[in-house]
Amino acid sequence: MRSDRTVWVGVVLLSAGCTAELGSGSVGELGDDSHPEEVVSVAELADAYDTDGDWLVSPALSAPDGASRVGMLLGLAEPGDLPAMQARLLLAAEPITDWVPLTATWSEVDHHVAIADFDAIGDAAELRVSAADAPTIALMRWSALIPAVIEEAPPPETEVAGASAALRSELSGLGIVTRSAWGARATRCTSTNSSKTRMAIHHTVTPSSDPERQLRGIQRYHMDSNGWCDVGYHFLIGSDGRVYEGRPLHLLGSHVRSNNTGNIGISYIGCFHSSGCGGMGPTTPPENMIRAGGRLVGTLSRLYGITVDTSRVKGHRDHPGQSTSCPGNHLHARLGDIRSIGRTETLGGSPPPPPPPPPPPSGDSGGSCTHSYGGVYANRGCSPSYQCCDGRWRTRGACGSCACTESTGRTGCSVPSGPPAGASCTHTYGGSYANTACSPSYQCCNGSWRTRGACGSCYCVEDTGRTGCGT
Repeated sequence: MRSDRTVWVGVVLLSAGCTAELGSGSVGELGDDSHPEEVVSVAELADAYDTDGDWLVSPALSAPDGASRVGMLLGLAEPGDLPAMQARLLLAAEPITDWVPLTATWSEVDHHVAIADFDAIGDAAELRVSAADAPTIALMRWSALIPAVIEEAPPPETEVAGASAALRSELSGLGIVTRSAWGARATRCTSTNSSKTRMAIHHTVTPSSDPERQLRGIQRYHMDSNGWCDVGYHFLIGSDGRVYEGRPLHLLGSHVRSNNTGNIGISYIGCFHSSGCGGMGPTTPPENMIRAGGRLVGTLSRLYGITVDTSRVKGHRDHPGQSTSCPGNHLHARLGDIRSIGRTETLGGSPPPPPPPPPPPSGDSGGSCTHSYGGVYANRGCSPSYQCCDGRWRTRGACGSCACTESTGRTGCSVPSGPPAGASCTHTYGGSYANTACSPSYQCCNGSWRTRGACGSCYCVEDTGRTGCGT
């Protein structure tokens, strides 16, 4: 345990925000208004935080520009509610507020965004976490700041209204996952910046699993904690190799302090540094992410006439005036490959593989179907493009979700008679899951929740956590 109360100054660990946003009253190009932020894993809590009764107390996080809010993006090791957490403000190293609980503004399975607001302004903040709840924490990212005050567009009637209005027509049909598809909140941004002359590459310093949920959490953290008008980046690259639409492309981005005008922000979802990324997934970006990012760079370069070279496509850290390791050493080492791909390839540039031959309309009394390649598929079994529905081949989804899937057409797809033996698991929301059954992110493996795929393919899947997934 630490014996001193060191004040942590500046951007902590990985310069975790990897973003910059307009500060209170700022207009036009961004000034030097980034705020300090701490990233800590459960393994680091015991060493970095002091024990005080039932609490683990953080070092003071310095806020040289002042702080009236503490905000947090939290990831848990398994599904659960927001653990007990409190924050207070300091001024000249002395507490000036009581401990105030952090309240969740967004929660989804094992991720939470939470804030604590104060009627005072300090120059530092402390956070304390229930010692009993600390082992459930996989990643904790928190900041102390005065939330941005920005001009906002009128709020829509619904939370996601207008969420996909900004994707340029030239980019439609290229496989980009739109804002409405991943569940974005509507943007509040009004500062337009249609002319683009360069691109900046980032990493999000979050887990890489389930990119859509990570993106919803990042957007909530940027908007709820920092008071920003939207997620800071224009595009994000998922571990699934897909490109996700972020802040509408015609708007001014918020990702490189003092260097946002004309700059397209592209962020890789994950943590790709040589240290400090424990528990967040692979620290080396997978090849499908590199290729997806390169093709996006190529598409944008042709759309805006941007030359793909080291002066116009570079990492966050390579811009002048930045104190950050972003986009992490391992992703930074691949920038040359991203540029090389961008010079020769674009999204949608490669023709899709030819579809499999149409399966014959065959079947038998048991309702199974025979593929043209010879495999026998059980009722509701799926090939890459078709589903067996009571002895007839139809399009996938015609008779509900796939009971099983087999892609070659030769082996076939048989539905197991029942789940493998083993203890079931109870979800935080109350649903009971059979052995090898899956929630959106986890799998029941003989009575213990583990990551999906840990004990084979999902026997069945149920997404709410409340109904459960039995036989």
